[in-house]
Amino acid sequence: MSNPSTLQRKLPLGRISPAWNPSSSLPKLLLFFSPIWLLLLVGLLIFSPLLDGGTTHIAVMIIRLMVVLVMSVYLVKGIRAGTLVWPSLRVGWAILAFLGLAAVSTAISPYTHQSFQWLIVLLSYAALLYLLVCFLEEWDHIVKLLLVLVGMGLFEAGWAVVQAGWFGVTRPSGTFFNPNFLASYLATSWVIVLAHLCYARMSRAWWQHERQRRLVRLTVPIATLVVLLTAIVWTGSRGGVLALLVGTLLVVGVRFGRKGLGFLLLVVLIGLLVPNPLRDRLLAEHVTNPVGYARWQIWHSSIHMMAEHPFGVGLALYQYVYPRYAFPIEGQIARYGKVAQTAHSEYLQMGVELGVVSIPIFCWGVVMVLRESALALRQRLRRWQRSIVVGVSAGLAVILAQAAVDSNLHEPALAIVLTLCVGVLISARRLSHRAAEPWRTVPVRSRVVWYSLAAAVVGVLTVTVVRLGLPWIVFEAGSRAAARQDFTRAIADYRIALALDSGKARYHSALAAAYFQIFERTRDGATAQAAVSALQSAISLNPLDGRLSGLLGHVYVSLSSSFSPQDPSSEQRLVWLRSALWAYKRAAELEPFSPFYRLELGRLYLALGDRQRAEASVRRAVEIEPNFLQGREWLARLYLDSEQIPEPERIEVATREYREILERRQRYADWTKDVMEKQILAVDVTALEAALERVKQRA
Repeated sequence: MSNPSTLQRKLPLGRISPAWNPSSSLPKLLLFFSPIWLLLLVGLLIFSPLLDGGTTHIAVMIIRLMVVLVMSVYLVKGIRAGTLVWPSLRVGWAILAFLGLAAVSTAISPYTHQSFQWLIVLLSYAALLYLLVCFLEEWDHIVKLLLVLVGMGLFEAGWAVVQAGWFGVTRPSGTFFNPNFLASYLATSWVIVLAHLCYARMSRAWWQHERQRRLVRLTVPIATLVVLLTAIVWTGSRGGVLALLVGTLLVVGVRFGRKGLGFLLLVVLIGLLVPNPLRDRLLAEHVTNPVGYARWQIWHSSIHMMAEHPFGVGLALYQYVYPRYAFPIEGQIARYGKVAQTAHSEYLQMGVELGVVSIPIFCWGVVMVLRESALALRQRLRRWQRSIVVGVSAGLAVILAQAAVDSNLHEPALAIVLTLCVGVLISARRLSHRAAEPWRTVPVRSRVVWYSLAAAVVGVLTVTVVRLGLPWIVFEAGSRAAARQDFTRAIADYRIALALDSGKARYHSALAAAYFQIFERTRDGATAQAAVSALQSAISLNPLDGRLSGLLGHVYVSLSSSFSPQDPSSEQRLVWLRSALWAYKRAAELEPFSPFYRLELGRLYLALGDRQRAEASVRRAVEIEPNFLQGREWLARLYLDSEQIPEPERIEVATREYREILERRQRYADWTKDVMEKQILAVDVTALEAALERVKQRA
């Protein structure tokens, strides 16, 4: 802890600390960000947004390792000092309750591996928060971290402008996975800079002293705000604009009161009514993205899921349960073609996954943090210190506001920024010379013992992190080999990944796919059985994913095609067909709005001699997806080949389906189609026309 005399020497935002020593042999930048823990946190802030906002598996592993490294510094520092100290936070009870709920959800999760990975994510953010509070001993530390955050915001904004202006990207995302997440990141930087500008001295005496330098200090934040706002507009993010407005209202309201709020609301009203780049951008997004407002339906589905699963479906399992609650998007080629990986609302998602009680627990924690912010603002603070508290509070409001309408907290970079904001607000009151929280201490009596314990803890954490991250690197190598048709190499890599992490269903399904590709080329029954075994292992690990059952059904169908009905082994063929039927039934139960599974069920029912169920299954597929032309073609052929229906009636029904196929193909001929939509419209019109003509000639 710094003494008051040290704290009094701290300088305003952007000014170099008096501790700066240009004659040191260390590089000046490293010296500026010393001590080592601060340098590590700076590295975390810089690195986390760079690889898709930290969402890639390699980035996630590195981020976790950096948190473990910061923890190592904390342990070494405490052991050397002879005492380990950590704060007893008021918000700690809410954090503990939320983590406890997540742990229980993981323990009873249908897919333990997925839930466990996200439990580690939550634990790492909680650990980072406590480390921040432990290490933030001076206002100067906060200033440096916020400077890095704003600097990264400027970098992201500049890159987004280049993407839009130079490369013609309609909605630039910077280095983030999603432009909406970039908007959230930029809006956080915006409100921090805006708060600094709002609390800057503007008196006549202040201007008269070194006017040129004062002008520069005023121009830089204004230019920063312009760049950030330009990039936010380019992202076209409605949630980002909403979050920006919430954060700006908070800054202006705290600084200028009702008059400031009234003026800002007037500006917003004018912006909504008068044509301007921001308004035009949002309207253009509405026109060019017809599914952009499907979030209302996603939220409705999420509420339905919570009503049916009040105790949660399992941590991080939303994407596997959602297909049973999917909704149609009218006017699209594939009505059920869009699958929601998240609830597009962090609060609804936690309610679906952890149960309804998780929402009030999370809100309890938010209220406790906001209370810390309010108490800090009641202390005697210098103007630049008050600007930090207000700006960081607004940054917290920005991220939480967008979390209500998006899944921005799934982005590690944004979750880290949120953790930083919470850590700063919790530390602010303590740094204003009035301790806000008691500190717990553990005396270090034997350094050898404690160093051994610390090494063991850090070692276990490191091995756990690497054990989850390294297999994915090997898995990706196998995927590249599979793309080159080198399935032998792919199988070897997948087996290594499974040896390192056998609990991930995706590794098993990828291994099954490689074996199946070999079977398709060699018709070797052993490789087919290996594919079946791998898929069964994947299904046992993740029984919620209908795609796995669909793949298993496909393998069984391929095995059954190895036997002809006249073959002496045709009994085995029936076994494979019945196994495929069971697998596709399970897939259709888990993903009831997928027409492909129902088409496969129709083919299997027909092969097993049940024509009525076959027709009903495919008819249901066409009802779900009216543009499912494969289904319509299959129905037309079924009618043409049927001997139970009079020939004129068969021709009439088949002709009706044929005309529907032609009309729908023509309707969507000029549309830009994704892979799913191309599959929906795929049909052999020429062969169907020839079959129809043959039947007409016989008639």
